[in-house]
Amino acid sequence: MRNNRPLVFADLDDTLFQTARKMPAGAEHHPATYDISGEPNGFMSATQKMLLEWLLGTADVVPVTARSVGAYSRVKIPFTSGAICAHGGVILGQSGEVDRDWHAHMAETLSDFQTRLPDLSATTLSIGQALGFSLRGWVVDEADLLHYVVIKHNESDDSVLDKVCAEVQARGMLEGMHIHGNGNNLAFLPNGLAKRFAVEEWLRRDRAIHGERLVIGLGDSITDLGFMDACDFWGAPARSQLAKAVGGLLHA
Repeated sequence: MRNNRPLVFADLDDTLFQTARKMPAGAEHHPATYDISGEPNGFMSATQKMLLEWLLGTADVVPVTARSVGAYSRVKIPFTSGAICAHGGVILGQSGEVDRDWHAHMAETLSDFQTRLPDLSATTLSIGQALGFSLRGWVVDEADLLHYVVIKHNESDDSVLDKVCAEVQARGMLEGMHIHGNGNNLAFLPNGLAKRFAVEEWLRRDRAIHGERLVIGLGDSITDLGFMDACDFWGAPARSQLAKAVGGLLHA
């Protein structure tokens, strides 16, 4: 059955909301996400709230997030179309169930990394300690499948992660992998894991049911361009990593 509502794939963190420290001074804080203790830890500005309400009222909105399924469950925004989580490693249906076909595909894709990812996480933390940095890190695990490594600096100094990443690369530890880095968030991902692949699969299924319709992508990171390039149009928040990169090209 044909569907004329636009289909919007939207990154979440730093696109539709952000932490309090990233909010402009004096801006309204509308809670959007909560920590495991139930305290708000992600907020929408007034204009982000307006954008979200407009999107939810006029389009089918699919979150495309690096968040784990657990972290996504703490996003208190009434999405109804399902979601893509864990950098594309998990597709959730409308009721929040894990898509078993996509999970089986990812299990095959990530099979060679199940031992490697914990070792990479531990070694990266050791590198940080040797460099005098206080880091925390973990391997994202979804449905008993290890997906990727996350590293953060405990004092939120973004430049520290650049130095740690450079050392990891210099040791040749990232063969067959790619890097996502934005602010205090560094991730090492197997090459078969990316938001784009999950969005392409979602589009394949959607077109089989609804035919062609307008597809829009929203994101803030340079790496979000991967899935946004699969859309007809895309946009990014002003002053985001992606907006700054585009501005740098224009003024080079």
